[in-house]
Amino acid sequence: MDFGKVVIIVTTIIQIVSFSFAIYIFFRFAQRASPLRCLQNHVLMCLLIVATWTISIELPHTQKYLWTGSVSIYTSWFCTLWNISFFITAALNRILMAFMCVERHFLVFRPQTYHTHRTRLLFHYIPLILIVSIVLIYLFITNIFISCPAISFNYSLFMCGYTCWILIDNVAIVYAWIFVFFPVLITIIGCILLPIRFIIQKRTLQQVQWHRARKMIIQTSAIASIYTMCWLPFAIILQLFINDFVSLSDPSIDRFLTIVPYITSLLTPLIVFHTIQQRRNPGIMEQIKRRFWPQRQAVVRPLNQFVAQHNNPSAHERHASDGHLKIVKNVVSYSLKSQ
Repeated sequence: MDFGKVVIIVTTIIQIVSFSFAIYIFFRFAQRASPLRCLQNHVLMCLLIVATWTISIELPHTQKYLWTGSVSIYTSWFCTLWNISFFITAALNRILMAFMCVERHFLVFRPQTYHTHRTRLLFHYIPLILIVSIVLIYLFITNIFISCPAISFNYSLFMCGYTCWILIDNVAIVYAWIFVFFPVLITIIGCILLPIRFIIQKRTLQQVQWHRARKMIIQTSAIASIYTMCWLPFAIILQLFINDFVSLSDPSIDRFLTIVPYITSLLTPLIVFHTIQQRRNPGIMEQIKRRFWPQRQAVVRPLNQFVAQHNNPSAHERHASDGHLKIVKNVVSYSLKSQ
């Protein structure tokens, strides 16, 4: 078995675990008291939706191609939809992550910005809607309406050899800069500046704000670091490819550009699951201990029973007390005779 198939098997195992975590998180989100309903976790849920779509619908086609060397369905419409899905999910992964890094600066240091419904609509919900809409519209138009009659799909290539727009230099460069380079750069800058600003301004924060800010900074830094480790090498190699320093004919480069976009989607459910974990409920743990490891308890008699026995001693107790009294009397009488 070659290295590529080993990678596919490992990816499949992670995919099953990741999808299970995603389903559990969606059930948690349906609860009213779920922390995922908080404003600062909305972008995280959007990333989870994108990741769930990727690992459940799109990734199986890539795995089938990597295993067999051919696409799943030999039709042009399938190839077009596969291209649309791949580029949309990858772009949303990067742009939503960049938006979350920028928004966390406001949530940590300017939380009053989101106190009113109007400001939440203006600075949170509308930007999210615009981001998703722009990505969908741009990639639908470029994949569907830009055609090359002289070029046809090749079903033995990844994503059938891409749609026509990726072969047009100007359009491909616009996509690379707007949807790859800028989001990755913003994520890196936002991730670095967030803890630096916290260290500089932590003296001006109240205790409650300090703990809340610290928690969000740790969460954002962890997520952004994982995304950066995945997308920064991808952006660098893509830039080298645009400048003709590397070629997709190299199998290692082609395999790298194929697998890396799925890594963040596979890890996102695990990251979100970690962020929603709360301290274990001591009441539940105490019930489990009592259920499986019961402790022996001393029998404590009621106070009224003890008083009743003291006031009304039993026959045995009366007999014992009479015996003690006789012994005391004999000792006293013997001492008097001896005197």
